[in-house]
Amino acid sequence: MALIVLFWIPVAILTWVYLVYPIVAAAAARLAPMRLRDEGPDPTVSVAIAVHDGAAQIADRIANAFAQEASGARVVEVIVGSDGSTDGTDAIVGDLARTERRLRLHSLPRAGQTPTQHVLFEAGRGEIVVLTDAETRFAPGCVAALARAFRDPRVSCATGHLVWAGQDATPTSHSEGVYWRYELRVRELESRAGWLTAVTGALVAVRRSSYRPVPARSSMDELLPLYIREEGGLVVYVADAVAHDRPISSLREQFRTRCRIAARGIVANISMLPRLPPWRYPGVVTAIVSHKLLRWATPWLVLVAAIGGGLLALAGSPLYAVAPVGLGVTLVCAGLAHVLMLRAGSAPRALAFARAFVVVNLAFAVGWINVLLGRRIERWQPATAGRKDQPIADHGGAARPG
Repeated sequence: MALIVLFWIPVAILTWVYLVYPIVAAAAARLAPMRLRDEGPDPTVSVAIAVHDGAAQIADRIANAFAQEASGARVVEVIVGSDGSTDGTDAIVGDLARTERRLRLHSLPRAGQTPTQHVLFEAGRGEIVVLTDAETRFAPGCVAALARAFRDPRVSCATGHLVWAGQDATPTSHSEGVYWRYELRVRELESRAGWLTAVTGALVAVRRSSYRPVPARSSMDELLPLYIREEGGLVVYVADAVAHDRPISSLREQFRTRCRIAARGIVANISMLPRLPPWRYPGVVTAIVSHKLLRWATPWLVLVAAIGGGLLALAGSPLYAVAPVGLGVTLVCAGLAHVLMLRAGSAPRALAFARAFVVVNLAFAVGWINVLLGRRIERWQPATAGRKDQPIADHGGAARPG
């Protein structure tokens, strides 16, 4: 009996997270949809760009932000927070500011992304602050679409649709793109149900009056939406607010990014759960536990199910061997994909997806380990920092311009 429980509990949780929960969110969105109100004019916008050593991209990024005015956004300023840049970023922004009075630079000592974003929020003059970075580019109408959501006075935070450049160009980027499309679909359902707490850090707008400082060691895009939900504000996903980011360049980068996101996200969401009682915030708590914490726990759930299935098979129930055999096949496919990418630079999509699945879940496992060991990611290191003019291509990864 104990072995059966050991197997079926993690299987049931995984089924809930990846299949049943999205169905439940879709049902809630259909039966009791959260509809935005249109009760006022579009708010004024401060575009806030946090950057570290972004000299190669900052001028184009600023121009892209101001270009949002052509599609109706009320951009009153672009403010750049330079987090200890040493590559000439500050000089470039300073030169541009001499001819553009709405451009402001805050040159800061190296402290990390969250402290830099805090300075930008404190300095912003617009009714909403759109947080972004040097690598992201707004599509026409992106900021205007975000701003329209704030016509509803209940909305305190809005996030958009980030598209990875070249996400179908290589097996690595294709696999990440599949995961990202699934993630955005779940966010859309949660937003329509009024449950959303997940946002994209490079494409998030916050009503300035709703801003609350976030601890320096935490992630702004993880904690701030939770603060907003605690105070009764809405977080929404705006599908029409499209922005583009650089190609996903390498498996190593994918792994490091997932480790960082998981570690910071686990800490943020666990710390906020006691402040969000489920009888007051049932949908929000369901989203936090199902969409975030249990999904990040996937590697441990898979491992327990495989162990339970293996023990049951040895005890005379051979059908349960499907769990350890399935895990073994996935690991073999991932290893084969990695060898093919090392030797030939590509692998079949199915094998590449197995590799991406293993890498992502190893990253989640490392994230939990980092949390349990009390490790924190103190500083933020953009992928392009220190790599200008050196396109990066990791076996099977899309080349990324510096």
